[in-house]
Amino acid sequence: MSTLSNSEDQKLFTLASASMQRNNVTQSAALRDGTGRTHVGNVIALDSLELDALQVALAMAVSSGAEVIEAAVIVGQRPSDISLENVREISKNSMVWHVTADGSAHGL
Repeated sequence: MSTLSNSEDQKLFTLASASMQRNNVTQSAALRDGTGRTHVGNVIALDSLELDALQVALAMAVSSGAEVIEAAVIVGQRPSDISLENVREISKNSMVWHVTADGSAHGL
């Protein structure tokens, strides 16, 4: 178990947690791109489309022109391995945190 490394990562946690509660979903993610912009996404579970929250936040960042992902925080269900691979394709060294229901943060 770890704690979020800095106040900027704590901000990502706050944004993801608030989005998860506000939208009543099982997973939410917030990430910070290389210019300091923040992008938030929630899990999508349609019959014809399934994306975890990290994939949604990453898609929003990339579609906004992000070329680097500094950090991401996922709250709720653990992100899929493919979504982690998606982030690493853009930024091999980005810090990705998963915060579990008990509030503990785990680096992925």
